[in-house]
Amino acid sequence: MMAVLSASKIQATYAKALKLQTEKDFKAALQTYGRILKSNPDIAEAHYQIGRILCQTDAAIRALPHLRKAVELRPNERAVWEALAEGIALGGTRAQEAEFLRDLKQSRIPPEAKLRLQDRFGSLRAASRPATGGMPIDDIHRLLGQMSLGRFADVERAAALAVKKFPKSAVAFNILGAASMILGKTQQAGAAFKAAVRLDPNYAEAYEYYGRLCMEAGRDDEAGEYFRRAVILAPGLLSALGGLASLQTKLGHAAAALPLLERAIEIDSNSADIYRALGNALSRLRKYEAAEQALQKAVDLHSGPVSADMVALLAQSKARLGKDEDALGLFDRALDLNPDAPLAVSGKAQLLQTLGRFDDAKDLFEKGFEIDPNNGENYRLFSASYKAKAGDPFIGMMRKKYEDPALGDSDRMNLGFAIAKSLEDIKDYPEVFRYLDEANALMRKAFPYDVSRRRKDVELVQKAFGDFDWYGAKVEGTTDFAPIFVTGMPRSGTTLIEQIISSHSNVTGAGEVGEAAGNAHAMVIVHGRNRQMSDVPHEEIAKLGHDYEAFIHSRFPEAQQITDKSIQSYMSLGALKLAMPKARFVVVRRDPRDNLLSIYKNKFPDDTHLYAYDQRDLGLYYDTFVDMIDFWRERVPDWFYEVQYEELVANPEEETRKLIAACGLEWEDACLNFHENKRKIETLSVYQARQPISKASVALWQRYEKDLKPMLDALKEGGHVPG
Repeated sequence: MMAVLSASKIQATYAKALKLQTEKDFKAALQTYGRILKSNPDIAEAHYQIGRILCQTDAAIRALPHLRKAVELRPNERAVWEALAEGIALGGTRAQEAEFLRDLKQSRIPPEAKLRLQDRFGSLRAASRPATGGMPIDDIHRLLGQMSLGRFADVERAAALAVKKFPKSAVAFNILGAASMILGKTQQAGAAFKAAVRLDPNYAEAYEYYGRLCMEAGRDDEAGEYFRRAVILAPGLLSALGGLASLQTKLGHAAAALPLLERAIEIDSNSADIYRALGNALSRLRKYEAAEQALQKAVDLHSGPVSADMVALLAQSKARLGKDEDALGLFDRALDLNPDAPLAVSGKAQLLQTLGRFDDAKDLFEKGFEIDPNNGENYRLFSASYKAKAGDPFIGMMRKKYEDPALGDSDRMNLGFAIAKSLEDIKDYPEVFRYLDEANALMRKAFPYDVSRRRKDVELVQKAFGDFDWYGAKVEGTTDFAPIFVTGMPRSGTTLIEQIISSHSNVTGAGEVGEAAGNAHAMVIVHGRNRQMSDVPHEEIAKLGHDYEAFIHSRFPEAQQITDKSIQSYMSLGALKLAMPKARFVVVRRDPRDNLLSIYKNKFPDDTHLYAYDQRDLGLYYDTFVDMIDFWRERVPDWFYEVQYEELVANPEEETRKLIAACGLEWEDACLNFHENKRKIETLSVYQARQPISKASVALWQRYEKDLKPMLDALKEGGHVPG
C-alpha cells in the first residue's frame, strides 16, 4: 500500500506535476497528479488539473469525473465550474449538460460568471455574438451574401476596406480571413483570424475558421487548440463540432469524436457531412456495420452530385465487412466521378492488395504517389507487398521526402516504417534502425502508453478466472458451433497458421473477428473491476456462444466452419471453451526476439497494440502473454494446442499434419499449398502469407542485436531468453 503523503510532500508533488504540465509532458504530469490522489483522493486541485489536461488531449470523457469531483470539493470557485463547462462542451451528453445547468443554478459563483456559462449552453449555444466594431449590420449581411454566392475575390476586397474603416470589427476580420483562406492566401487569412480573436476572445466562428486553416496546412496541434476553443464557446456550433471530430478521428482519437458527432446529429439529422464524419470515426473504431450505415446515409442525404471521397469511404466500410464486390463497384464509381480522388485510388489499391492482386494494386499505389505525394501511409502500405531491390528509385524517393522539414509527424512516421522495411529488403541492415527508431518514437508520441495497465488487466482476468472449476462446470444449452481460434502474440505466425487451416475445403478464414474475445473479456471485467467467473450465470455463458454463432453466420452465411484469428482470444480461452465446447484453440509461439522485432518493425491500426512502439514495453508485455498462457496450461492444458513457429518452418509437412489433426479436421494436401489460397488477408502479413514457407525470418534478430538492447534486456530479466 502506498504511504500517505504529508501536506508538505503533497505540495511539493503538486508543484512538480504543475511544472510537467507547463512543459506539456502530460503523461508524466498525469502520473504525478495520480500519486497525489492515491494518497488523498480529496485534493481538488489535482482533480482540476487532471481534468484540464484530459480536455486538452482529446480525452474529455475521462476528464468529466475529475472535474465533477473538483466542483464537489470547491463548489464556490469559478475556475472549476468553467473547467467543468469546457469538459461538458467537449465530451458531454445532453443529459450531462442539463445536469450541469441544474447544478450551476445552485452554485455561489459570481452572477456574471454564472450567466455567461448559462448563455454558453443557451442563447450562445449555436452562434457567437461577435464584436461588430461599429460596422453596419447591413454591410455584414451583404458580404455574407456574396460569400454564399462564391464571389470570394469581391468579398476579400470589400472586407479589406472594412477592416481599415472599422479596425475594431472582429466580424470584418473574420470575413476577410474566410475569403482569403478560400482564395489560398493562407498567411493573410491567418493574420485576419488572429486579429478577429484578439478583438473578440469569445468569437467561436473565428476560432473554428482558424482551426480549419491550420488543419489544411498540416498544423494539427494548433488546429486542435482552435477547434476545441470554438466548441467550448459554442457547444452547438455544427461546423465546429464536425471540424473537431474530424481532426480527432484523423489523429487517432475517434472515440472522443463520437459524443461531438452525436450532438451534431441531434442538432441537424440531415447533414451529410456529419454522417460522413461519423462513418469515418466508426470505421477507425472498427465498428464497420455502424460505419456502413452512417456512410450510406451520408451518400443518400448529399444534395447535388455526391463526392468521390464520400463514395470511397462507403466502399471502404463495405470492404471491411467482406462485401468486396460491392466495394470494388463503389471504388470504380468514385473513380468515375474523379479519377484522381486520393481516397478512391488508395482505397481500391488497399483492397486489391488484401485480395492478393498485387500487380493491379501496384499500379494504383504508384498513381497515389503522384496525386498525393506526401501521404506517408500509402508508401507504408505499398511496401508491405513490394520487395525493394538494390538501387531501387523507390527508396531514394522515400528518403528525399522523409527529410522534408515540412512533412507532418504522421506522414514521416509512416515513411519511416516503409523505408526501414525497404532497407531490410536490400539487406542494408546498419541503416534500418535509424528510421525504425524514429518511426516508433513518433508513434509513441502520438499514442502514449503505460504498460502497467496491461499488467493490471492480466491480474484482474486471472483473479476472475483463477478459482473457477473449469472441468467441473457443466453449462447447459450451449451451441454446437465449432470455430477454430488462432491466437498468440501479433507477428508470431498467426496469419500463417490461419492461412494453412483455412486452406482446408471445410474451413473459411474469418480473420481477426474480435467479437467473441471482446465479449468474453467484458463478461468478467466491468468498468475496470473483475467479476468472478463463478458469479456469471450459466445462461450468460451459453448466450456468449449463441450470440457469436449468430454474428458469424450473418458475416459468413455459407461457411461450414471458420477460423477466428483474434489475437486476444487467449485471455478468455476458458470462458470461450465453456460457451462453445466444440471450439478448438491454437496458440502460436515464436522465439520472442524475432517475434518482438517483427512487431517493432510494423505500425498497427490506430489504438491497437500501443505497447509495440517501445522496446522495453515490448519485453514487459511479452511477459504478460507468457504468464497468461502458463495460467491456462496449469488449469486446462488439453483445451489448446501450441504451435512453435520455428518447428513449423523447419518441418512443414510434419507440423502441418499435427496442426490439422489438432483442429479435428481430415487431412487435405491443400493445407500444404496454403500460399495458393485466394482468400482475403487484411493483416500485416498480407504478402508473406501468400508465399511458401521460408526460414528467412528465423534468428533475424541477430542482425540487430546492438539495436535491440532495451528489448533483449527486458526479455532476459523476465527469463524468456538466456542471460
